[in-house]
Amino acid sequence: MKINSITVKLGVTILMLFLIVLFPLVYTIDQLFSAYFYNQKMEQIDYFAAKYSETITDVADSDSYHMFEMISELNNVDLFIFDEEGTILNSTGLLDFKEGELVGLKISEPILEKQHLSMEYQDSKTDQNYLISGEAIIINNRVNGGLVVVSNMASINSSIEQMRTWLMISVMGSLFIAVGFTFFISRKLSAPLLDMVLATREIAKGPLKTGLVVTSNDEIGTLAKAITELGRELEDFRTNRKEFFANISHELRTPISYIKGYSHVLRKSLYRNEEEKNQYLDIINDEATRLTTLINDLFELSKMEEGKLDLNLELIDISDIVISSINKVNLKANEKNIKIILDLATEIPLFYTDGRRLEQVLINLLENSIRYSDKGRSIMVKVAYDKKYINISIVDQGIGIPKEDIPYIFERFYRVEKSRTRAAGGTGLGLAIVKNIIELLKGKIEVESMQEVGTTFKIRFPLNEVGSEK
Repeated sequence: MKINSITVKLGVTILMLFLIVLFPLVYTIDQLFSAYFYNQKMEQIDYFAAKYSETITDVADSDSYHMFEMISELNNVDLFIFDEEGTILNSTGLLDFKEGELVGLKISEPILEKQHLSMEYQDSKTDQNYLISGEAIIINNRVNGGLVVVSNMASINSSIEQMRTWLMISVMGSLFIAVGFTFFISRKLSAPLLDMVLATREIAKGPLKTGLVVTSNDEIGTLAKAITELGRELEDFRTNRKEFFANISHELRTPISYIKGYSHVLRKSLYRNEEEKNQYLDIINDEATRLTTLINDLFELSKMEEGKLDLNLELIDISDIVISSINKVNLKANEKNIKIILDLATEIPLFYTDGRRLEQVLINLLENSIRYSDKGRSIMVKVAYDKKYINISIVDQGIGIPKEDIPYIFERFYRVEKSRTRAAGGTGLGLAIVKNIIELLKGKIEVESMQEVGTTFKIRFPLNEVGSEK
């Protein structure tokens, strides 16, 4: 396992967080137990000092000394008595508190002033620490001296050391468990991330279907889903790109081949008469026009998909746009004896949109209907509005679209019948451009079709989104 792997980093992070929590907790427990042992011992000797100071009736009584020696042995403490001048009268043998010596003012003064004494004391000869508790000896309502109980802190320190030993054993056990638990958790948490790393590397190499298994609904699961979706989108993009290049190369090759072939015929004078020559010139002109249209459509579609198409939004009368569009396609309709019928609602409000682009959409759809309708048929153009939407429908009696092809007709270069569409003169980009323009104008387009019955294109623009005259 690499030192800089995500598993190690995650494990170290979790372990550090555990230690950050553990050590202050251990320190707090240590301080609490130490204070507990100290307070317990201090309360014990305070009790002894208060209790036995009341039993003394004469500070110079030697019988009291023997009783104190017995108390000292039973309770593992030392005692000494001093008079009101601070001279030690009786002692159980402490190094700094021998009989006949003076007690320091730090001890004697508060006791002789009837104050309770509790303090730590360090032996000057052994450097050992003691706990001292002192009480005044009051006889006949008069302070005659003091009783001091001294406890060696060795027992306290021993208890604290024992407690610390068990505490350290607990800490080491906890650390051992934490390391194992951390390793397991870090492996568990990092496994999906490592799978995603492998999946993204596979995507970079070529295979775009990741096959990631999403087992959770958290952020990691969301990331796995995003990578899976990215792989699918890249796969679709790769497929679409291949199809696009195949289609565009074919679409460009066809007119170029015609232009090259017939220009060669003309250059070599391989025609029989002027009529045939003019026929070849017409073919070259038609194919050049077709090539120009294809390039313009591609350029316009690329601008739309990149969001770089400029819109000239203004208030327009949609009736004028519809009538103008019909007038511009009427020549092609008359050539096939197709009648265009207009059903226009009254009192349609002015519409805030790009009139030129909307006209482009309508002309494209109308020309499509004319192209795939038989002679003598009719096309219905209906415009209505319901105070929230403007609805435009173009209904033809053409050959219709197979049901399985309807979801794909707005894709670039998609053809329902390749040979038929190419023969009819389409580039395969018209409906893709129509859909993009309508979406840029905040509208929606739907299509309904039945073979040998006809096709209906429905366009809807929400007035509150695109705007209308206030």
